[in-house]
Amino acid sequence: MNVPTLPRWIRPVPGQYTSLQKALHWLVVAILTVQLTTSSAIERSHTAHHQGVEPDPLDLLLHEVHTFGGLAVFCIVALRILLRIIGGASSDSTDGARLLRIAATANHVLLYGVLLALPITGVAARYLDFLYYGPIHVALTRLLLVLVLLHMAAALWHLLIRRDDVVGRMLPFSSRSDRSTG
Repeated sequence: MNVPTLPRWIRPVPGQYTSLQKALHWLVVAILTVQLTTSSAIERSHTAHHQGVEPDPLDLLLHEVHTFGGLAVFCIVALRILLRIIGGASSDSTDGARLLRIAATANHVLLYGVLLALPITGVAARYLDFLYYGPIHVALTRLLLVLVLLHMAAALWHLLIRRDDVVGRMLPFSSRSDRSTG
């Protein structure tokens, strides 16, 4: 049986990420920055509503931006997982300690899980039951912050202490491009 070769934008070369993987990673980072800056508008609009006051139109707009940003993150993360299933993963070098590889894998799995769960709980809080799902959404947001900080600390450790190419492989315009092996 002749199995077709996957295109390079789906199939990472060992030790590299595809341009699509990099773009989706940094798009999620950008959207999460917007999510962080729009989240306070949700609290303000809910507070105004509970006080019987009409919420500020800007807060309502930011609430919409936050909702649709969350849905975009869900779709992008789902696509990243699908690409990983279809094309495989960019394998890291095997010179790292086993415990560190396990920790890195756990952090990535938790990041993906929380990034999928946050939009679900956010939509549930908005459209089903804010009092029940809102606190879950907030708790997941705090967990995401911890996971992102760990992810960033690991990236800095690779960049400044180990001085390996782990960070460079995910940079949008890194010297290790995906033009090789096509």
